[in-house]
Amino acid sequence: MDQRQRQIAVVIKRLILQSEEQGTVWDELSTLTGEEDIIFSHPRLMRSMHFGDDDYEFCVSEVIKELIESSAGNLDTITDHLRLPQWLKENDPLNYAKLFGHSQLLLDELHIRTINSSFEVNQYILRIRDCIESDPELAIGTMKELLESLMKSILVARGQCLTGKEEMQNLLKKTQQTLKLDPSDFDSSSRGGELVKRTLSNLGQVVDGIVKMRNQYGTGHGRSRQSGVTPRHARLVVNSGAALAVFLVETFEYHQTFGN
Repeated sequence: MDQRQRQIAVVIKRLILQSEEQGTVWDELSTLTGEEDIIFSHPRLMRSMHFGDDDYEFCVSEVIKELIESSAGNLDTITDHLRLPQWLKENDPLNYAKLFGHSQLLLDELHIRTINSSFEVNQYILRIRDCIESDPELAIGTMKELLESLMKSILVARGQCLTGKEEMQNLLKKTQQTLKLDPSDFDSSSRGGELVKRTLSNLGQVVDGIVKMRNQYGTGHGRSRQSGVTPRHARLVVNSGAALAVFLVETFEYHQTFGN
């Protein structure tokens, strides 16, 4: 395990040891990970748990380590099932910031940038911060709304007229054009031109992915059953969307400063 995995493993152990239904937790984790052998074939785990033996904590550490090292997806599965980030946020904010605060850092940067540019998207940022762990569907839907609002604000500030009916991809295209980020304006034959052109073209894929995630998993459509989306999916959408938003605002500020 790497350092971050070891730190998360320690928190997982803390959470399990505080659970009043530890037997149920192990049953659930064995089913979700498919690692019944690791859990129930451990020579001491179940016995130590039932009889309160002194070596139980060590056994828990051993089993968690084996689960994480057995499959790359087990750590995310355990983290999501135990709602570890939300538990940490409520019980150990410092560790939460260290282990899961990457989304918050991007949102903090976006908050500063939009304040400086007088763009009012802070209600979206606050909503995402509040729900990214507890309501990932809402976080995904809100990220799409944030980007849509931000691009409209940039276009209006740059003197563009909007019909109010623009789709997200059309908004992005207009925003790229007004900020001189249109991939078609870059010469592929120039030094680094192809790389820049490809990178700017990929912005459309980021927006398209966020829109599709929102349509598939986010809020905005009536659902008769749970979507199955987890906080890690929401963090992916929020991280990519916030990075794009910061880039657009930085570019807007550059043009405002240098007058082009």
